[in-house]
Amino acid sequence: MERIGDLLSNLPTDYAKALIQILTADNWNRLDRDVNFYQLGLGIGKVVSRIDRETLKALVKSCDYYQSLCRGIARGMDGIELERDLVLYLGNLSPVMAMELLANLELYKYPDIMKILAVNVAQLKHIPNVGSNIARQFDKLPFEIRRQILDIFKDNSMFLYEFLQSVNLNKVDNIENFLNKNKDIDEIIGYRLYEVNDKMKEKLLNFPSISIGVGKGFQNLPYHWKRKVIEKMKEDKEFAKGFLSSIDLSLLEDEFLDVIVKVGESELELSRVLGRNFGNSLPYLTEDLKRLAFNTAQGNPDFARGFGEGISESLGSFIGFIRGKVYELKKEDQESVLDLALSNDNFANGLLTTFNAIFFFDNKEKVLELMIKHEQYLKLFIEQIGRRINDFDLFKLLSLNSKLTSELGKILCRNFIYLSKKNRELVLDWLSKNNELKEGFLQC
Repeated sequence: MERIGDLLSNLPTDYAKALIQILTADNWNRLDRDVNFYQLGLGIGKVVSRIDRETLKALVKSCDYYQSLCRGIARGMDGIELERDLVLYLGNLSPVMAMELLANLELYKYPDIMKILAVNVAQLKHIPNVGSNIARQFDKLPFEIRRQILDIFKDNSMFLYEFLQSVNLNKVDNIENFLNKNKDIDEIIGYRLYEVNDKMKEKLLNFPSISIGVGKGFQNLPYHWKRKVIEKMKEDKEFAKGFLSSIDLSLLEDEFLDVIVKVGESELELSRVLGRNFGNSLPYLTEDLKRLAFNTAQGNPDFARGFGEGISESLGSFIGFIRGKVYELKKEDQESVLDLALSNDNFANGLLTTFNAIFFFDNKEKVLELMIKHEQYLKLFIEQIGRRINDFDLFKLLSLNSKLTSELGKILCRNFIYLSKKNRELVLDWLSKNNELKEGFLQC
């Protein structure tokens, strides 16, 4: 496909248009269509200055349907000597083409064109790589152009997210103007607080919305500013909520940990937030911090609820798995969690928030004991047990004689094929003497 791009530069305009029509016909339904258009674009981009304007216009018009073509053209142009007027011409043909030029080319030599392309792109919400590419060139642009480009994209969350992730924040004026629009953007600014000058740090700390990011980036701050952040947390409850939810407890200096625990214990909502953080972090905590968490949960019901919720949410979540950070409790920690749940109702209710988390524990006897103790969760437990029913003491389940016997019958019927021989015989025996179980079994 790349060779066709070179061929287009040698064809008369009418022939070139005919070739484009053939290549972009609606009935061209190959699965690798986007890859082929991208390769075609690469070839065109490398010889773009030799292709006449009418042919380019026809090509770019196709990008409304085949965006990979314009992406290929822009990538093909990367590294060749760019003609100012040609870049402007292409960028004015289509917002999609303008976006790909901004996302793939170094245009800092033509700041006025970069601004024009930004205006052309501003109407689009989905503009991948534009923010990060402009960020890489940002310090090479004149100050006025910097200001104007940021003003053009001030309401585009995708641009701001990528831009603020990649740019040195010390190069950006009036960062506070980007706050309170999108929580992810606020988090990035908070995380990268260490990059800005002291005057800007003072200003940004007045915005509680950055506190989650500040917590995540706390260890990057100089000691002097760590102390200032801790003071801010003590004074501002909204700031404290975000900060306590995200601070990496395992990296904290003892003096800051003591203050954080004290602040967390001072207010009910903050106790729950701090407890959730301990729960989310449990596998990665030192033994001292684990002891602190379990001891605090024994005496603080709100912390206990949050601690249980944090463990539950993390065990039952696929986000950590996707990010490559698997939340996995050691056996001794599992035992400590189940023992605490059996003795502390607040913690147990938190632990059962994300219900499927309970199946991650190895000690099925204690899990079943916990379910029987908290019978309000039994229906959910029975509904979700499925093929895992062999892991539990089926005799105990059958002996409950609760309102859920019929529901248990349905589950046993659906999963009868997966039952062990011993459990099949047990079920058949119970079916002969328990009508409710039999009724549910037959409904399946």
